[in-house]
Amino acid sequence: MSGILTVSALNRYMSFKIKEDEKLRGVLVRGEISGFVHHRASGHFYFALKDRESAVKCVMFSSFASRLKFMPQNGMSVIIMGSVQVFERDGVYQLYATDIQPEGLGALYLAAEQLKEKLLQEGLFDEIYKKPLPAFPKKIGIVTAKGGAALQDILNILGRRYPVCEAVVFPCLVQGEYAPGSICEALETADNSGVDLIICGRGGGSAEDLAAFNSERVARTVFSLNTPVISAVGHETDTTVIDLVADLRAPTPSAAAELSVPDMSALQGALEQRERELKKSLEKLLGEKEILITAREGRLRENYPTARIAAFSEKITAVEARLGEALKLYFGGLQNALESREKRLEDLSPMTIMSRGYGLIYKGDKLATSAKELKTGDRITLVLGDGEVSAVVE
Repeated sequence: MSGILTVSALNRYMSFKIKEDEKLRGVLVRGEISGFVHHRASGHFYFALKDRESAVKCVMFSSFASRLKFMPQNGMSVIIMGSVQVFERDGVYQLYATDIQPEGLGALYLAAEQLKEKLLQEGLFDEIYKKPLPAFPKKIGIVTAKGGAALQDILNILGRRYPVCEAVVFPCLVQGEYAPGSICEALETADNSGVDLIICGRGGGSAEDLAAFNSERVARTVFSLNTPVISAVGHETDTTVIDLVADLRAPTPSAAAELSVPDMSALQGALEQRERELKKSLEKLLGEKEILITAREGRLRENYPTARIAAFSEKITAVEARLGEALKLYFGGLQNALESREKRLEDLSPMTIMSRGYGLIYKGDKLATSAKELKTGDRITLVLGDGEVSAVVE
């Protein structure tokens, strides 16, 4: 290389030389992110990677950035895979990142933790949004992989504990790139089918296997449902985002089935126990009432009004007798007075007087009470005690 070079030529030469160096392709560099910028329009990431002594500029284009499971942040210790190239315009070399992995933490774990923090701040985990589970569900929707062990465990337990409940399976993918969309579609279908409760989950697995249940789309779908949801993802030690959004988190699919329905045998035992208690209480109550009735019967016998009625009856009889005597005397007096008055009337009767020789003189229909009323030749009628006589006045 000789002669005078332009700046552009120099930078182009350095870029070519660096590209030729195979050691600078697919290089892994450890450092701390600084000055991170997410360019919203293009989707590119711009930042610096530094350690205690130096720093290097980095860029990650959107085609690679969109594949990350988490969002890089300032101060985060990471390992970057990429290639070293020269940015010819400024004459500086940069690390063009193709992948970023958080140091000490898996990318999936970090992405899940970031999503949990985001949804927590939005209130999606708040208890006020938790819907109560039905005590006796008639129809349960199961959102999981068809034919999986988790589904069989759930169906077996539901059939054993509460066979009167109908179980409806809404099959979906539970891992892989298309799993979040498949889970959301199955959840929404179950929510619109009229089930009383939804169990959503799968068996255990690696962080990659459970990644769909750490999806923001799945979490928001669960939060939006009208039907209560029990999450049943993995083993007891696995905690996914859906566990925090669901109305109840079960440690395993089997536990979800047990939590979703009552135990028929236990209900039968409780019912029989309650029946025995009720019978015992009823017998006790009847015994107490019988004692009370016996006591009151005794008091009634003591205060029974038979003697009083007999006394009143005797009084009534005596009063009736006195009343009869009084009425007899009263009517006897009336009878005597009547007879006396009849005697007086009879004594004063004109017929009685006439029977003693007296008579009545009628001139026509008129009683003559004075001789002056009569004239010679008047025809008169003499009424005597025992009959009438016609005569002529002379």
